[in-house]
Amino acid sequence: MDMSDEATTPSCRDWSIGNALFTSSGDAALAAMYHDKAIELYSSAIDLSSSSSTDTMFEKRCRARLGKMLWEDALLDAQKVR
Repeated sequence: MDMSDEATTPSCRDWSIGNALFTSSGDAALAAMYHDKAIELYSSAIDLSSSSSTDTMFEKRCRARLGKMLWEDALLDAQKVR
C-alpha cells in the first residue's frame, strides 16, 4: 500500500527545502569561522536528512568541529562518512 498522498508530499518538500537552507547557512557560517553556528546548522540538516544523504553534512560538521578543536567529536563525524 502506498502511504504517500498529496497531504504528505508538501511536507516532504518542506523538509528538503529546510535541509538545503540549513546546509547552505552552515556553509556560510563555516566560511565566516562561526564554528558553533555551523555545527548547530549542520546538526539540524542531519536531523532532517535521510540516512543515505548525510555523508556531506557529517563531513562539513567534522570540519566545523575541527575548527573548534573538538577532536573527538570531529573523529566521530569523520567515522560516519562512508
